[in-house]
Amino acid sequence: MGLTFGRVFGTDIRAHWSWILVLAFISVMFGLDLSDGTAASWSPVLAWGSSISVAALVFASVTAHELGHVKVARDNGQLVPVAVVQLLGGPYVMETKPKTAGEELRIALAGSAVSLVLALAFGIMAGFLGFGPVDIEHAPDWVGAVGFVTTMLAAFNGLLCLINLVPGYPLDGARVVHALVWYRTRQDAVANAAAARVGRYVGLAAMMAGFVGLFVADPLAGLCLVVAGWLMVGSSRFLDRRSAVQDMIAGLLVRDAEDADPARVPPQLTLDVFAGEYLADRLGAAALVQRGSELLGLIGTAQIRRIPRRIWTDTRTEQAMVRIADVPSVSGDSDLWSALEVLERTGLDALLVATGGTGTVLVTRRSAAKLVHEKAEERHRQLMAASLKKKGRFRGR
Repeated sequence: MGLTFGRVFGTDIRAHWSWILVLAFISVMFGLDLSDGTAASWSPVLAWGSSISVAALVFASVTAHELGHVKVARDNGQLVPVAVVQLLGGPYVMETKPKTAGEELRIALAGSAVSLVLALAFGIMAGFLGFGPVDIEHAPDWVGAVGFVTTMLAAFNGLLCLINLVPGYPLDGARVVHALVWYRTRQDAVANAAAARVGRYVGLAAMMAGFVGLFVADPLAGLCLVVAGWLMVGSSRFLDRRSAVQDMIAGLLVRDAEDADPARVPPQLTLDVFAGEYLADRLGAAALVQRGSELLGLIGTAQIRRIPRRIWTDTRTEQAMVRIADVPSVSGDSDLWSALEVLERTGLDALLVATGGTGTVLVTRRSAAKLVHEKAEERHRQLMAASLKKKGRFRGR
């Protein structure tokens, strides 16, 4: 997902890999423009230093935006283990869902509020240098460089604030729509459907505007709109499928998807053997690592995929496993959807099930997927039976 570069408010802050390209693009674009055109009189050090400063402060601004979400979530009692900094729509992963629509709305708007404050602060600084007592035309070049950097940052943060309020996933505006519909209807499923529907329409509109822009306006801006719209439509489809699964397993409990007899492997088993014997054609499966009667940890697809295949023959399950003390536990009587959300947040392939007995029971991605598949087939049969019954009635008339 990204490189962890700090921990703030008890949250791991990670930079998405795409920042390598984004920062390089910003630095080169402004560096070339300042060196050859806009500020050709500046020294190369000042021109490139200004462009690199803009890139670095753009990253800092997006980080501050994400920290705004994290801070308000923490103030509302939410634990946020991870926040990923990416240019638009960075995910912040909360341990539990917001308890009320108002809480979700505050968290969703927090990032744009931070960006708005930054836009105003940089705008005031740029305005002071451009229209204040400083004669920028006769001032040292570094004053003009500061004015350039603050102007760019004011514009960027203003755009970041506005764009994130667009009501389409993965932007904050979609969470705003969800919170408002949730408040109005008191039904989370209805709010999910509404947010996905609005995001799909906004995405389609952005794609159409982008296609027009490709031919009659700025091709680059048009291409960006097409890509952004495509992402929003794709995210909306994902939410639709997610809502369908949530509806399908409504009322099911963790014990309905238990793997009561999980595989157990020794700690000295190498990953190539483990993958071949225990994970072949078993995506989402997991096994317990055990030495004699001592339970050591959990290992599954999520753990071994992080290790290069070339060293599987030299890596043992004990080295790749998650310690058993670090594996979350859920009650067998708890809601299955909530357990699946925990799996999604942790990135693990299984959770321990607290049964009160002496054995160790897991709920795995594989066992849950099998149950969902069974429910989908059952629903399909019901729909087919209803359709045939309806056709029979029609023919009987």
